[in-house]
Amino acid sequence: MTEQNPNLRIPEPVPDPKPDEAPAPDAAATPDPAAQSGEQTFVYAGLPRIPAHFTRGQKLLAFCCPLAGFGVLRYMILHALGLPATLVCWGVLTLGILFLKRTPRIRFTWSHRCMAAVLYLFPLLFCISDNKTMTGLCALYELAGIPFFFYHVASGEAALPRCLPLALYKALLDYPGQNNLMFPAIRQCLQKRKLSRNALYVLGGLLLGLPLTLLVYALLLSVDQNMGVLTDWIRADWYRNLMIYLVQLLLGLPIGMFLYNSLYNNATRRNIRSLRQSDCTRILEGMRVAPGMLLYAIMTPVCFVYAVYIGLQASYLFSGFAGTLPEGFSYASYARSGFFELCFLSVLNFLLIALLFLACRRPGDARPLPLRIYSGILCVITLLLIATSESKMCLYISEMGLTPKRVYTAWFMLFLALVFLMLLLRQFRPQFHLARGVLVTGTLMLGLLAFSLPDAWIAAYNLNAYKAGKLPQLHISDFVDLSDDAYLLYPDYRQQLEDMSPSVYEIHLTRRWEKDAQDPFRQYNYATWRFMKRYQP
Repeated sequence: MTEQNPNLRIPEPVPDPKPDEAPAPDAAATPDPAAQSGEQTFVYAGLPRIPAHFTRGQKLLAFCCPLAGFGVLRYMILHALGLPATLVCWGVLTLGILFLKRTPRIRFTWSHRCMAAVLYLFPLLFCISDNKTMTGLCALYELAGIPFFFYHVASGEAALPRCLPLALYKALLDYPGQNNLMFPAIRQCLQKRKLSRNALYVLGGLLLGLPLTLLVYALLLSVDQNMGVLTDWIRADWYRNLMIYLVQLLLGLPIGMFLYNSLYNNATRRNIRSLRQSDCTRILEGMRVAPGMLLYAIMTPVCFVYAVYIGLQASYLFSGFAGTLPEGFSYASYARSGFFELCFLSVLNFLLIALLFLACRRPGDARPLPLRIYSGILCVITLLLIATSESKMCLYISEMGLTPKRVYTAWFMLFLALVFLMLLLRQFRPQFHLARGVLVTGTLMLGLLAFSLPDAWIAAYNLNAYKAGKLPQLHISDFVDLSDDAYLLYPDYRQQLEDMSPSVYEIHLTRRWEKDAQDPFRQYNYATWRFMKRYQP
């Protein structure tokens, strides 16, 4: 037998928190000494997968999350966005904030309050606008922004993390995919109450007995046709709606589990390793495998080809700034030529800049001068190509008017230009927070475009330009692709539209009214409600 070392200390297992108590931050966790960002990197490791006790807040959250998942599925995914979707977003966000506030170690800073205000503001668009593109983008922003907000609040950092892609991975995929303790929390709550336990047994028995009941009913129906009365009763609207609700509630359970895991894991950090600055540094240093001279040799011919192309095609590229068309082009073909190639080249240049930054072998945070020069050249070339495409689009709009696709294209190119401007700034000011700049810029641009109701001012611009003689023609078909937002301005120009084509105008309005009336969820926004009230046949 070997002699036991008397100085060896075996760590004692950390017990689970008592009911209605949150774990103390220093009870089972130690902060990472290598973390330089100030993040609270507490790791509650070595605990059983299922805790012995859930707090009252965790049990209540387990019952609320399935209802939240049902609301997200029904009112944000399956049906048109409107007032119910606004209430669902506000409810989920409020539920998460109240739960996180009960965690002693979590403190809300001014940046957290600003993020919460933005997340409360964007759902207002659902009950104002009927524009499916804008409300869809805002819905995606909310579905990704709310879990990231929970992660950012629980991290303890005031500023956005510099390693934003890894933080998004943790917030949207890693934390929501671990532990899965929603059903254990519900079971633990019901097991302590005999009535609740019996009700659970009854519900499980009904679900398990449903296939047998359907088999018996089918056999009886084949024997006696009078059982068809029961079929008519089942086909009633209330029964069909009840079945729809139950099916949607079951399909919304994964969304509820996603929400519960996100909140529970962010609040407790149970058996979870949080993202630390040392992890980001280690990953970045592991990717720096290519010699600098090799990368610079790759970039040199690429930049040379760009320079030759710009020199040879200068008259074609810059004619849009002068307001003239190149020979052999129409306005539509000139604006569309090379647009998708531009998008591909912008993405390619962004990847090349990322390759230079990530793969170049260099010590620490050093940025060699050739690295900054080549990255700056790629940024300038991309900005030049974006500017030429924007000038072509402006020339096209001045001659042919506005459409939603033209507006969204111009908006996207402007956003790309701002991103590459920030990349260019980052090459010469390494302390510039690129992730924060891109996120804030994207949020502001999306909010300004969405809440300006683009369909409304597209219709106003086209009508005013036609009235002033700037547009050669205007058809009712130009308004077919616009949402009900555009009809908010129609009373001012109704006589002009009726003069152009009275029959087509009335038929168009009648068809749109019937389309809105068929889907009651479309009526839960101000634009559609006002249109249906004003233009009812």
